Amino acid sequence: MRRILLALLLCVAAFAFACRERAATVPAPAGPIFRLHFAGLGSVATNVASAKLNTLLSSPEAVAARKQVHDRLAITLPATLFGSAANTNAGAILRPLLDELAANKFLFETYDAQGASWMLTVFLAAPQRAHWSTNLWQAVSTKPVVLPPLKPGTSAWSANVGNGNLLTVVNFEDCLMVSKAAPNAPLPKPARDQPPALSTNLIDLVADFARLQPALDLPKPIAWPHFSVSVTPRGGALRSEATLKFVNPAPWQLAAFRLPTNSVRDPLISFTAVQGFGDWLARLPEFKEWELPSAPNQFFTWARSDVPYNLHAAAPMADASNTVVRAAPHALHTLGTNLAKAGIGRIVFTTNRTEIGWVGMPILVPFVRPAPEPGGDFLLFGSMAGIVPTGPNTNPPPAELLSQFLPRTNLVYYDWEITEAKLAQWMPVFQLAAMLSPSLTFPRTAAANQWLRTVSPKLGNTITEVTAVSPTELKAVRRSDLGLTAIELTWLARWLDNPDFPAFSYPTNAMPGLPPVPDKK
Repeated sequence: MRRILLALLLCVAAFAFACRERAATVPAPAGPIFRLHFAGLGSVATNVASAKLNTLLSSPEAVAARKQVHDRLAITLPATLFGSAANTNAGAILRPLLDELAANKFLFETYDAQGASWMLTVFLAAPQRAHWSTNLWQAVSTKPVVLPPLKPGTSAWSANVGNGNLLTVVNFEDCLMVSKAAPNAPLPKPARDQPPALSTNLIDLVADFARLQPALDLPKPIAWPHFSVSVTPRGGALRSEATLKFVNPAPWQLAAFRLPTNSVRDPLISFTAVQGFGDWLARLPEFKEWELPSAPNQFFTWARSDVPYNLHAAAPMADASNTVVRAAPHALHTLGTNLAKAGIGRIVFTTNRTEIGWVGMPILVPFVRPAPEPGGDFLLFGSMAGIVPTGPNTNPPPAELLSQFLPRTNLVYYDWEITEAKLAQWMPVFQLAAMLSPSLTFPRTAAANQWLRTVSPKLGNTITEVTAVSPTELKAVRRSDLGLTAIELTWLARWLDNPDFPAFSYPTNAMPGLPPVPDKK
């Protein structure tokens, strides 16, 4: 897994996410297991349609964040590229190439799950191509071998980088192709006289998650789809279109959404509705342990601007009060035991409110209780017990919001947020989660975090819709300023600021857990 992640990071080091367009080459029979095309920050800077994106990615804080990422990647890249054949100063030699990679159009492909064989095509001017070829040559300790030119005006060389792996560099008339091939591993082979074709989108990404499952350690019971996404600047924002294709028909059951109308109240800063997961949920062993009377098929989450840190969610559940009572013993035993071992609070059941709560954490008190709906057929979840709407709903959500999803029966997922407001909510939650775990807390002064705080006031609405095209295909469309939602941006910043980047796991924090909460007498 580490090998493929480090190889991918060679391409996404731009912190945003190869030769003039030619006829496409013939791919390997099964297609790429991962493919990423990025138009380059230079294209973002010159495209009028991406003017706002350029502002967000060219601020001093954004430049500092990219520098931090590139500096850390330069430490890990030599082992990925050259293995044991890396020079001792290979990191310093490769470091300037990362800035040029971020600025220019590139295409990355790999055809095996471990990322052992891959190809990177970078579209560069002649001086840059020469610079890349020279630096790569100097960074490898084994003696490279000059290869016969593929055609007039091209040059090529290769070097054995250990374990039979061969690094090859081909200099075309307007791009450079760098590839690494392991013994008996598939590698896309370019035509003898031309590099691969590219699209005109800002970003194109293809991932075959079914084939990536072993490398990424994805849960086996899930039939992972083939995923593709394209991102284009449009109307001053970014439009992302994604397709998820499954091998077998999905058992999702879709209908019109039924909203918990008395619970969802303005002023909202986010709202999410999702459905079609009931059959999958009912088959999960973890869900069966709760012995609930039914599995909900719809789920709603929302947050308001007038109560910091307060997140709400609701799910349809017949006879919600008795459901909470039935779930209480399992929550007290299973969840309570685990929290006691971890030293992060305890589970309590408050009978007069029919409420299961997690107490003993600073600020947050997660809970589940019956929602204040007339039919008593919704469960309400929240992050702060005691802040539950009561009485008639005199502040319903805007009709414009509800009209976007309520009438539609082919809609699997709808999400709207004011990204600036949601970032202000999620970032402290991530800090708190880090305090309660062995991980280091979210570093406020780290470069990516600083960038996120700087761009936050400039971010507007992010809207995501996922519709069922067929039983085997989902289509997602998103309109945003940065292509990501607030929680995705927060995850991204935390990952980029990891002292062990590009690792995902943070270094262990020696900070002790919270003191135990005394029982009430």
